[in-house]
Amino acid sequence: MSADFIKKPCQHCPFRNDVAPFLHPERGEELAYASANPYNVFPCHKTTVQSDDEESTDRLIVETSKECAGFLTLRAAEIGEEFMPEGFKPSYEIVYTDVHEMAMAYKDA
Repeated sequence: MSADFIKKPCQHCPFRNDVAPFLHPERGEELAYASANPYNVFPCHKTTVQSDDEESTDRLIVETSKECAGFLTLRAAEIGEEFMPEGFKPSYEIVYTDVHEMAMAYKDA
């Protein structure tokens, strides 16, 4: 995946705290806890492509995929900004800043 990142969380970012949770609770929890690991990556859905398999709902990472700003912001809040790509500015004001908070928001939705 390219070292590039999205600058701000998009309107439908699952990491935004000002958007009603829309993922299955298990997926929301999985994404929240994945952000606490500095070795995980999560591309913005707008920069992935749909799988060619007609029966699949999978999105694929491609050369032009970019890291999700919401994912990077939650990571910065959880484990520190030293793990951020150079030049990335976290969007703390609109993204969950605690993995447990995000997991519970999806669980309670």
